[in-house]
Order: sequence, then C-alpha cells, then structure tokens
Amino acid sequence: MVSFTTLIMRRILDSYKGFEHLTQLVDVGGGLGVALSLITSRYPHIKGINYDLPHVIKQAPQYPGVEHVGGDMFSNIPKHTIPDNGKVIVVEVLVPDEPISSPAEKIT
Repeated sequence: MVSFTTLIMRRILDSYKGFEHLTQLVDVGGGLGVALSLITSRYPHIKGINYDLPHVIKQAPQYPGVEHVGGDMFSNIPKHTIPDNGKVIVVEVLVPDEPISSPAEKIT
C-alpha cells in the first residue's frame, strides 16, 4: 500500500492546491503516515497528525512534521487534533474486487 499511496498522493499534490493555506492536517486512519509525510514534505508549514490504531502507530516511522497519535476513531478522536475552523478533505480510492485482466478493461 505504501507504493500505491505514494503514487496517488503525488498525483493529488501535483493538481490539488487546497493544502496551501492549511496549518494543521489530521489523517484519520492514516496508517504509517506516508500520505502525511508527502504532504508535509511539499508543504513544510503544515503540522501533520497521523491518527490510527495504537498497534499501527507503533510501526510508523518518524517523518519530519508528522506526529503519530494512537487511538480508535470509532471511540474517540482527541479534540486537540481538530481545530474549530478545520476542513475535511476526503480521498476515497476504489479498488476493484477482481483484478482487471484485459487491456480494454484497464482503460475504462
């Protein structure tokens, strides 16, 4: 997933300019923090908070500008992670249940 996240985030960062004026960004369910690390490397003024389950956070490497916070998003998200004037950015990637097998299917 790290390679896939890197590929997608680089494409997003090349076209989406909504991060320019943010000062803090929380990635809920952010896994190892790869997406945030890419964002904060492009926008070093952003403080990134990677929020995921404690056992996931234990495996997350340190990245400049990214703080890892362990917790369960279905139980509680700490108030300090979401500012009153916060912005929600949702990125959803749809992966097919079955692998794409023909060249024609890969295009659509």
